[in-house]
Amino acid sequence: MFNLYQNMNRREEGENRREPDMTGHDRFCQVRPKSRRKRRQVTRRAQSAIELDTEAMLSARGVLDRRGRSASIEDDESEEEKGYQLTNKIDSLAKILFNRVTAARNREQNDIRNGRHQYTALDCYGPSACEDVGECMEMEKRSRIQALTICQSHLKGSTRYSLTKQLNNVGSRVDKHWFAVRDTTLKADRLLTLAPLSRNCPINICSSIRETLNHLFLALQHPYICPVLDLDFKEFRGENYVILVQPINQGSLKDLIYGIERNCWNEDWSQKYVTRGKGLPLPQVQRLGRQILEALLFLKERGFPTVTHLHSGNVIVQNGVARLAGLENTLLGFTSRIYPVVTSRSSHLNFIDTICFGHVLFEMCAGYELCSFKPTETQLSDINKYPQILEILELIFEQPDARYPSVEELLLHDLFRNIDLREMRSAPVTMFRPTLSPPVVNLLDGIKRKHINKSRHRSHSAGDVPAARRIYW
Repeated sequence: MFNLYQNMNRREEGENRREPDMTGHDRFCQVRPKSRRKRRQVTRRAQSAIELDTEAMLSARGVLDRRGRSASIEDDESEEEKGYQLTNKIDSLAKILFNRVTAARNREQNDIRNGRHQYTALDCYGPSACEDVGECMEMEKRSRIQALTICQSHLKGSTRYSLTKQLNNVGSRVDKHWFAVRDTTLKADRLLTLAPLSRNCPINICSSIRETLNHLFLALQHPYICPVLDLDFKEFRGENYVILVQPINQGSLKDLIYGIERNCWNEDWSQKYVTRGKGLPLPQVQRLGRQILEALLFLKERGFPTVTHLHSGNVIVQNGVARLAGLENTLLGFTSRIYPVVTSRSSHLNFIDTICFGHVLFEMCAGYELCSFKPTETQLSDINKYPQILEILELIFEQPDARYPSVEELLLHDLFRNIDLREMRSAPVTMFRPTLSPPVVNLLDGIKRKHINKSRHRSHSAGDVPAARRIYW
């Protein structure tokens, strides 16, 4: 018996040894197989004379009688039917036009009431760079052509991925581009993103850094974290670009809030969120919020720097499960669109993840983003039907002496305490306690030190400014 167990252990060790380090698989993919059930054939029996419907028999007889009438009567009725159909078409066309005009007026009123901004692809360059719409479109076209050239050049040296098509501007970042690629090894579709490296990138780009980052992403696989399957760097005309490959996930938390259908996840970002969304049900807010907090806690326990990129667009929803995406932003020095808002007060830089979570929580209930550091009384009145959410938002934003709760404290709140996390039941313990290699640990420590020095420099510079001249967004 002892020899039998010994042989089984050797066989398992051999299988684990043969598994490659970079598999490209999403170990916690939430796609559930559909059960195929054969339809039972409906047995039909003949009806007896007693069961026949008398009215149906009379109507059928009337149809047969009308077929035998003269052609002149049929022509008269056909003309009447044509006139009736024409009237119906005119009425339906008028209704469509009226509904479109009404929807446009309501959209303008909602935008004015909520204080929401309309973002376009190249608005951040200002009127000096784009004097008219035609010039903006031409600049965007040239940018897309250059991105396609870089992507094709990168994939020429790859034996695994092949280009399927270039996608629209899925996100709000103007210099980031999205492509659909095919993994020829696993026969699966993937999402490839291309973006120039930030000037604030805290790491020096080299081949060893690429391997270290890929090992880090492999160790950060979690049911509530969207995995990065591959990362690479590409130099083009003296500028470095970062290329990431991720699974194609059809829909983000923002898409869920704004009612975007799953097959429209790759539509242009500036066109998807022009109308106000709807608040999610409280049980769904509790479940998604708990899953986001679990992802933040996992990253914190692994020594990951403070997450500054948390917003509804960076939370993927896969079969009702929230998965935090965009981990590379913190490592490579990228900032999100809401970063100036959540960092407008220098006293809470160590709790940016908590502030970002408060913004996401508000958007899930109100159906629109916060454009200020904390919600106003008018904005809080929009979520009066969520008293528990109001309580936790007060816990996050209204603490005395600028003391903000940590992720651990939010997890202990009654709102998220008794949530069933079924995705974490079947996961092995080794997945949640990965062993990080020394290069990975040194990389994370170096990034955190640079973030701390940057925050200290910012706090000192803010302290030198007189109180009357400080600007809080």
